[in-house]
Amino acid sequence: MKWFIVVVMTQQLNASSPETPLWIPYVHFENKESCQVYARNNQLMLFQRAIAQYKGEILPTMLSCVNQDILKQINEADISKVDKNEKDI
Repeated sequence: MKWFIVVVMTQQLNASSPETPLWIPYVHFENKESCQVYARNNQLMLFQRAIAQYKGEILPTMLSCVNQDILKQINEADISKVDKNEKDI
C-alpha cells in the first residue's frame, strides 16, 4: 500500500471557508515507516513548500503520513463539497 504526506495548514474558520486547507506533495512511499522518516527529516522543507503554495497567507500546523485509502477519502470529500457548492449557487 502506498503512503503519502499531508501537510495540514492553519486557518481561522469563517462562514465562507469552513474546510481545513491541506498541501500534499507529489511523493509516495511503500510503507508508513519510510514516510515517517522522510517527513521527520524534511519537515522544514515540506513546511516551506506548503507556505509558498499558499503564498505565505496560511501557515502549516502539522504533517502526517496517510495511506492511499485515506487520501482517496480526502479527495472524494473535496469533490463532494465542490458539487454541493455548485448546486447551492
